[in-house]
Amino acid sequence: MIKLKSFAALFLAATLGFVACSDDDNPTPPPTGSKEGVVEGQITGNRTLSSDTVYTLKGYVRVMNGGSLTIQPGTVIKGDKATKAALIIEKGGQIHARGTAEDPIVFTSNQAKGSRAIGDWAGIIIAGNAKVNTADGTGQYEGGILGTGVAAYGGTNDDDNSGEFYYVRIEYAGIAIEKDKEINGLTLCGVGRQTQIHHVQISFGGDDGFEMFGGTVNLNNVIVYKTTDDDFDFDQGYTGSLQFGISIKDPKIVDGAGTSRGIELENKGSVAGSLFSRPMISNFTFVGGTAAGETQHGAGVHFGLNSRFVFRNNIVIDAKTVAVEINGEDPAGSLKNGTSELKDNLLFSAGGDFRVSNQTAFVDATALKALATGEANANVVLADVAAAGIENVAAAAPNLKLKAESPAKTGANFDGSLNTAFFQKVTYRGAMDGTDWTAGWANWDPQNTDY
Repeated sequence: MIKLKSFAALFLAATLGFVACSDDDNPTPPPTGSKEGVVEGQITGNRTLSSDTVYTLKGYVRVMNGGSLTIQPGTVIKGDKATKAALIIEKGGQIHARGTAEDPIVFTSNQAKGSRAIGDWAGIIIAGNAKVNTADGTGQYEGGILGTGVAAYGGTNDDDNSGEFYYVRIEYAGIAIEKDKEINGLTLCGVGRQTQIHHVQISFGGDDGFEMFGGTVNLNNVIVYKTTDDDFDFDQGYTGSLQFGISIKDPKIVDGAGTSRGIELENKGSVAGSLFSRPMISNFTFVGGTAAGETQHGAGVHFGLNSRFVFRNNIVIDAKTVAVEINGEDPAGSLKNGTSELKDNLLFSAGGDFRVSNQTAFVDATALKALATGEANANVVLADVAAAGIENVAAAAPNLKLKAESPAKTGANFDGSLNTAFFQKVTYRGAMDGTDWTAGWANWDPQNTDY
């Protein structure tokens, strides 16, 4: 039933319908659900959430093996703060969240406009059957902290399909279940490459934005905005590809228990069957916590324990400490021997460009810089943030399109490892050139959005 105040609002809107608003007045219109519903417990069959209803997600909602959750474009789902709500797609379950640029799907806080806060609800976990780097090739989320059998993942099917998840916003999610055991905005555990994930924005998260525990799923057109911890966290042998991404830190928003970075790449535990974490990342723009930011802000991108990587055609600017940090024998040694790649990136940090630690491949950061900026790798160290030629990197109102004179408008290279069907062979470096792919569906001010 439509509440009286909602009816009054609808009547007022109808009587003033002849008044036009420009796109700039309301660049991201809120969805228009007028009914209310609840989602809780286990989903074992097929359930559809419709855009005419605003749903409250309560407790741990699990889509079980064989179950399916379909979410219509424009649907709003509010995570319940009191029950620390989470949505968990179990192995063998599927989610079909197929939003559009005009009608994105929104997961947000159930708190009132103006009162929403980081960590109001837990977040979303998708568990699949793809390979993970554990002793037996399987795992359970944070060692089973969510309950018996909850969010078990891993297997041998790298082509596993958990469904579709695109044109989706996730706001104010991410909480600690215990110390160092958190639920993130979107956690992908052993998710296979047939799963479609693109055009996803995670904002004001209480831990990591995206975290991958193993798996092979690919992502494109993804945004992490003002989260507390790492924006993209890769672990347990993740080997997917990512293209077109945005990472924007707020100088005042940090993780109180750790270091906040654009990327944290690691592979905790011993490596089984040579399953190193090795994401391939191209066309991202990372805007760090700035030199004046809180002390918990760290490197723009951090390549660490038992990991390898392909990091090309990206822009990394304004990190608190250094642009690129390499920590450990595997990331350092693999970069030196060519198994890992750091090429054709634009880099700047007031705290320094490179750092190495706990490794023997490079004598010091100067030796790493010499390799990275040499002809074979062609990374460019910029003089300052402005030298990247981006329209506006301010966290409050970002516009990451490139100016006409930007050095990032050319110089992208997709030879070798990036010459796959997944990667679009664009000429520019960074997240975008002159077309803003965030327009219409992303939201930089969810605190003041009516849901």
